[in-house]
Amino acid sequence: MSRIASSPSPLPPGTAPTEGASVPAPLPPPTRTAQCRPASASGASSVEPYRGPSLARQPELAVPGPRSGPRTGADNQFDFGVGGAFPPKPTGNLMEQLRQGALTAAQSEAAAASMVMGDNAAVDAYARVHLDQLKPSPPIPGAPTSLTDYTSTIPGVAPEQVYAYFVRHPAAVFEAAGIRIRPATAVLADGAKLFLEEKGLPPVWAPITVRLEPGANTLHITTLDGHPLRGTNRFVFEGDGEGGTQVRQYSAFQGSSPATTLGMKLMDPIERQHDIWREVHGHLHDVLRPR
Repeated sequence: MSRIASSPSPLPPGTAPTEGASVPAPLPPPTRTAQCRPASASGASSVEPYRGPSLARQPELAVPGPRSGPRTGADNQFDFGVGGAFPPKPTGNLMEQLRQGALTAAQSEAAAASMVMGDNAAVDAYARVHLDQLKPSPPIPGAPTSLTDYTSTIPGVAPEQVYAYFVRHPAAVFEAAGIRIRPATAVLADGAKLFLEEKGLPPVWAPITVRLEPGANTLHITTLDGHPLRGTNRFVFEGDGEGGTQVRQYSAFQGSSPATTLGMKLMDPIERQHDIWREVHGHLHDVLRPR
């Protein structure tokens, strides 16, 4: 696999450690891997700010809903390249790292309870209340940052259709990678805050916020307080010049707490991250490509 020629991943400028997010109270009692390139030996990376233009909302498109079953043998040319500083190291001062670690632990307990309780209105209500307390936690500018650029293709499908599908069917997109959205979300909204529920050991509630640029067919995901990683993912859906779409995803991340270092020793979260995004790209291809 070759390194993808692309601009650095985006980060909001001047991000400083956030303060004031409290550790969530416990919940009430209950009533799939892509091969990674060798890690880059390069040092610290600083990430340039990215600001998308303010663009008007585009007309609604007719977009197919999720289909059951993959396209056997389908090839979306999924590939990725890595750069920056690997493995990701915890960033921020000690107090900030401890605060982030406490939130991660509390949210892991909530994820365990959620898995026991299943689809439950109380779980969704709990998630909404505590997401409101969490602030964006993107990588800290100037600190060592791990970078990954993912790319794939969807022949015969316009970028507007791919973007619209992602926005209108987020549950199906993430469920393809074994991830559940909490609270249950039918359609992504600009500024939405969500937990991505990972079934692993331990289970994880990874909080994110979403920013939409419909006119640019671009979707931004930024982690929130308590996410095991400080990170951003920018999905750009571009025309390939032949009536299809090239999906480009720019990922930048750092560790958020000592839990990152522990996780790197006990499991392989980076490989799991590659696997998640491989499945997301594959789902978009398999569902949308004309049969």
